[in-house]
Amino acid sequence: MRRTLTLLFAFTMLLGSAPCQQGELRLDALKKYILENDYPEVFGKDHYKTRTEGVIDADIDNDGSQEIVVLYFPHYRQSAPIVIYKISPDLKVKKVAEGLAPGPLQKVSGEYLDSHTLGMAVDFEVSGGTAQPQAILETATKNGMTGFVIYDSFFHMDHRGGSSAIIDMRGVKLLTKRHDCDSFEFSRVKQIAAGHLREDSSNNYLAAWVGDEVYVYLIRGISNQGMLDKKLSVIKAPKGFKGFVTGEGLTYKTEAAKELLTLK
Repeated sequence: MRRTLTLLFAFTMLLGSAPCQQGELRLDALKKYILENDYPEVFGKDHYKTRTEGVIDADIDNDGSQEIVVLYFPHYRQSAPIVIYKISPDLKVKKVAEGLAPGPLQKVSGEYLDSHTLGMAVDFEVSGGTAQPQAILETATKNGMTGFVIYDSFFHMDHRGGSSAIIDMRGVKLLTKRHDCDSFEFSRVKQIAAGHLREDSSNNYLAAWVGDEVYVYLIRGISNQGMLDKKLSVIKAPKGFKGFVTGEGLTYKTEAAKELLTLK
C-alpha cells in the first residue's frame, strides 16, 4: 500500500498543478496499470522502486485524444527515460511500445544496471545493411524477447517482464567501433514538456531538455504495433534557458522573462 500511495502522489505532484477530476481518474488508472499489470524494468524477480521525474497529460500525437507521458530515471542502461501511455475514455491503459531516449550516447557512468550482466540480454550485429525494426521485432518476439534497442549496425534484445519496450536509436553516433552496448548509456533527460511552438499553433510537440540542447519531437501518429511516426528537431537551448514553465506548454523561463519555444 505504501508503494501505491507513493507512486500516485509522485504522479500528481509531478503533473505540476492540481489535476481536474478526469485528470485524477486518468492518473489513478495509470498508477493501477503500472503497479498491477506492467511494472517497469522487471528482470526476473527484481522489482526496483520506480523513479518518476516528470509527467505530462497532453495530446502528443495530435489525434484529438490525450496521452500521459512519463519521464523516468531508469535503473537499467537499456531502458527508455520517456514512456508514453494511451488511456481510453473508459480508462483502459496501454503502454506505447516505442519509448524515447533523446540525446547523444554517454560513456558508462556506473549509475545504471546492465541487463547483460544478468544473463538476460544479447546484442546482435546486423549483416549486410542497417537494422529494420519490423523484421527484428517479429523475430525477437517469437523468441520471447520484450526489450529492444535498435541501432544502425546492431540491436539489443532482452528478457524484461511486461509489454514490449522499443527504442529506435538509428542515426545516433556510437562511441566506439564495437557493435554492442557495453561501453555507453543513454543521456540523462532533465525535463520534458509538450505544447505548441511559436511558429506552429496547430500541432503539439514533445520537448526534452538534454544537456545544453532541446530535442523536439513532432509525433504524427502511433502504429498498431506501438511505433511512433515522428520527426525530430534538435536545437541549442535558448540563451539563458532555465527550463520549461510547469503547466504552460513549451513556454520556458530565463532570468529575465518567459518565452515560447521556437525552432527558428
